[in-house]
Amino acid sequence: MIIFVGGLIGAGKSTIARRIAGEFGCHYYDADDTKRRFFEADPDFERNMAEGIPFSDATRVKVFEQVIADLEMMRERHDHVVVDETLHRRDLRQRLYQAAERLYGSFLIVWVRADDEVILERLSSTVRKGHVLDDPVAMYQGFRKTFQEFNRPVIVVNNNGDADEEIAQLRVLLESVAGLVGRQA
Repeated sequence: MIIFVGGLIGAGKSTIARRIAGEFGCHYYDADDTKRRFFEADPDFERNMAEGIPFSDATRVKVFEQVIADLEMMRERHDHVVVDETLHRRDLRQRLYQAAERLYGSFLIVWVRADDEVILERLSSTVRKGHVLDDPVAMYQGFRKTFQEFNRPVIVVNNNGDADEEIAQLRVLLESVAGLVGRQA
């Protein structure tokens, strides 16, 4: 099974995704690693980063094609994968869903959200070493404008503070719905 963990920049999706992967012993896949390779080759890289402009559809499609190729290779070694990706565009995430069904048979979507004030505080006060974004506040605002609602069920995690309670609730839900077995508390 694939568990997609999405959320806008600063919502805490990477934190939640890593916690889920650790809790259930799943392989963690960070789509930002793939984005970094493709975005830096984009001719508009400097402008997009400086002005917080989301990358072109052509560049994003290349990224998602590589993510799918990576998932195909992972299938041989991992029964369960947690994919950390913003999932803000419906057409692009649909590609991931189709690949997940073909490769793993099923998938779940965990959408991590936080209040705007919380996100802006996180992005303004946190040094994100090695992160793909130079100006995370501008990119967050750009992603927020282009976010497309989900047209399928998602598990929503409200991550406005300490994520321990949300992780505990996710643990129960994933154990009952997905049949995953978490570590003993």
